[in-house]
Amino acid sequence: MTNTSTSGPMSKSDASQGNVRPGLKAGRANEFTLIFQLKPGGAERMRKKMASFGLTEGTLNQKLLDRMGTVHDLRFLIFDNDTRLLFASTFDGDWDAYIDDFGTYIPDQIDAVFGEVEGAPGIRSPNVKDWIAKHQVSSTYFYSAYPNASVKDVWKALKIEGGLETLLDAATS
Repeated sequence: MTNTSTSGPMSKSDASQGNVRPGLKAGRANEFTLIFQLKPGGAERMRKKMASFGLTEGTLNQKLLDRMGTVHDLRFLIFDNDTRLLFASTFDGDWDAYIDDFGTYIPDQIDAVFGEVEGAPGIRSPNVKDWIAKHQVSSTYFYSAYPNASVKDVWKALKIEGGLETLLDAATS
């Protein structure tokens, strides 16, 4: 079990900006958990928006997130009688780059979903990173089964496995 957080729950920093970012790290993997207050009626509107993007009931639109190439997993959870939202993910690399990727690859989807959160400035706002950091909570403990394998490493390994299976199937038939 690897947890390489060396300076407590505020373990990542962007030295060029002088910012300390929340979240724990295990190898290349970073945990990311946000908790927000939803606008009145926001839970139902959010569910409808997420359904329109193919983000419900296990039908996640993989292509949207695969374009980022750094997201291991993510989940949305509406709780407290539809008044709050938990967003959690595991990603590779730098915190600031991760947030930038949402603004680059899926800004409209992010703004539509998080538009139901009280005070959301929008992913293109110059204040979005500070707003996110204000709502991020660090885990007490973070575990990754493959802390030194990036998403792209896993994809490559799966391609190799598929190629080997094809080769072995051909050899035995």
